[in-house]
Amino acid sequence: MNILVVDDDLELCTMLSRFLEMHGYTVYSAADALQALDILERNQVGMVITDYVMPHMDGIRFTEMLKAEARFQSIPVLMMTGSNDEGITERGLRKGVALTLRKPLDMGQLLTLVRFAE
Repeated sequence: MNILVVDDDLELCTMLSRFLEMHGYTVYSAADALQALDILERNQVGMVITDYVMPHMDGIRFTEMLKAEARFQSIPVLMMTGSNDEGITERGLRKGVALTLRKPLDMGQLLTLVRFAE
């Protein structure tokens, strides 16, 4: 499965990419939602892992745009956030986010969720 990681934190993006690649996944990465949309246009992606806070638009708005297009509606979206605001989780669910993960990430949990989505 190909996974798209969207986060403006280059270190986190690199760490997630290496971790997922180590477990056999092909990973594309984008620093913001605009780059992510471009990658989605050009590549087959089976899952998106996005940050909530990003430049240009947040992860919820990005998910909403993604889910508005029929060809992307079946792609599961996991959203990461450092916030404990339950409102973010609820808004995300209403817009198509499958699950919100709290930072710092539990990498074992992340891997389990990715494998479950395959």
